[in-house]
Amino acid sequence: MPNDKDWKSQARCLNWDVNLFFDKYEEDLELRKDVDEFCSTCPVMRQCFAYGVSTKQTGVWGGIYLDRGKISREYNKHKTKEDWGNTWSDLTIDKEQDV
Repeated sequence: MPNDKDWKSQARCLNWDVNLFFDKYEEDLELRKDVDEFCSTCPVMRQCFAYGVSTKQTGVWGGIYLDRGKISREYNKHKTKEDWGNTWSDLTIDKEQDV
C-alpha cells in the first residue's frame, strides 16, 4: 500500500479531468455511478477518503462525495444500501492479498 506522502501519484484518476469529481459529478446522475465504480477499484481509495475528510474537501474523495469534509446526502443519495456496504467494506476492511 502506498505511503501517505505518495498516495496521490498512485491514484487511478491521476491526470484525469478533475471536474469529473466535482462539477460534472454534481450535474450528471449517470456519471456519478460510473465515478463511484471507478473509485472503488482505486488502490488508494482509503487514503483519498481520509484526505478528503481530514482536510475538509468538497467533491469525490475515495468514491464518496464530500461537502467540506462531511458526507453529502444530496450527492450520494443515488447509492443503494448495497453500494454503501461495498464502499465501507472497501474503506475499512483489509483485503487478503494473493501470495
